[in-house]
Amino acid sequence: MVKNLAPVTNRIELLDVIRGFALIGILFANILSWSGIKFLDFNTIISFGNIEDDRMLYDILKYFIDTKFYTIFSLLFGIGFSLQISRNKDNPAFPPLYARRLGLLILIGLSHALIWSGDILVLYALMGFIMLTIRNISQSMQLKMALLLFVTPLLLDIIYMYTFASEIPEITAVALKMYPDMSPEEVVTGFQSVNFITVFKMNFHNLIWRWYDFIPSGRPFKVLGLFLLGSYLYSSGYFTSTVKKFKTLIIWLILGFGLTYLSMTLKGGVSSYSKSWSDILYKLIHEVGQISLALSYISIIAILLHKFPKLFLWEGFKAYGRMSLTSYIGQSIIGIFVFYPIIGLEYYGKLSLESIYYFGLVILIGQIAFSMLWFRWFKFGPIEWVWRCATYKKIFPILKE
Repeated sequence: MVKNLAPVTNRIELLDVIRGFALIGILFANILSWSGIKFLDFNTIISFGNIEDDRMLYDILKYFIDTKFYTIFSLLFGIGFSLQISRNKDNPAFPPLYARRLGLLILIGLSHALIWSGDILVLYALMGFIMLTIRNISQSMQLKMALLLFVTPLLLDIIYMYTFASEIPEITAVALKMYPDMSPEEVVTGFQSVNFITVFKMNFHNLIWRWYDFIPSGRPFKVLGLFLLGSYLYSSGYFTSTVKKFKTLIIWLILGFGLTYLSMTLKGGVSSYSKSWSDILYKLIHEVGQISLALSYISIIAILLHKFPKLFLWEGFKAYGRMSLTSYIGQSIIGIFVFYPIIGLEYYGKLSLESIYYFGLVILIGQIAFSMLWFRWFKFGPIEWVWRCATYKKIFPILKE
């Protein structure tokens, strides 16, 4: 049965462009981890100089980038799933084939997590299995379930607040990311080691804590909710006309910027347990603002692509988005090579945010140029090709004729 299910080769340009755009934000968010600045104590960061410039850059990151681009990627996963379902609705070969595709994505994600703890692919694949299970629900049910999933972490937080709030210790932040069992100095020293076992253990330590942080942040619920929201928006026709309307953009911009700014004035953290109603309110406002701002970015891209379809910029974004899996994992590999002393240039924990972002720009330009050159001769990105061949148990020609 599976062999009768042919892979779809036609692509939707808008989705590839948005995917490429999202990769840019993901790069500049994740580079804080590879570079080590995320784990440095604030006094060390201040000692680099240019602290005012770094603060401005970090504010830009928090306001415009952080959580917004993973939101876009999650919506795109849901859109892609909806596309697959619409094309294979009555094909009994689809569920086992898609399950194998997700299983392979878990293996790819686990391999990625072994070199960098911030991997998101495993979580995406696990939530994808749930999407496969509920694939036949109606459009209205998709939206209702998405809203319920967005609210669920807040409901759990209320339970935590009334049950465990008194047991949660007060922690004074001395770094952007801290762990209860290690000081910032210990984390940075671990990654600055030239001993493979030490670095591996440090990465595994961070990986365990990352999955633990999914509990207070509610990340699995949010990701599944975004999958469902993306699927709903696509199946309801949002991306054929509504997304290109200026009125739609204005609504999302007002909601996105307004609520994101309000959440920053309230202060709080999405990865920490709530101790008060003010913390709950922060998480609610932050979540709605993050989704609204992500949707506003999508609208901006859709409107500009519609008005100026021949811009050379789109070719770069499109190529970058077509090999999104290769580019995403490639970002980690390049970042580790640049910053980790064990195999790279030994810049880990030694640069200001401004300098780190210069590296980010070089990585970005290099990856986009590589993507554009690659697709002159090849049909698929390298990891995408392997994933496709393994999914269908068939070797597909990768060279263009």
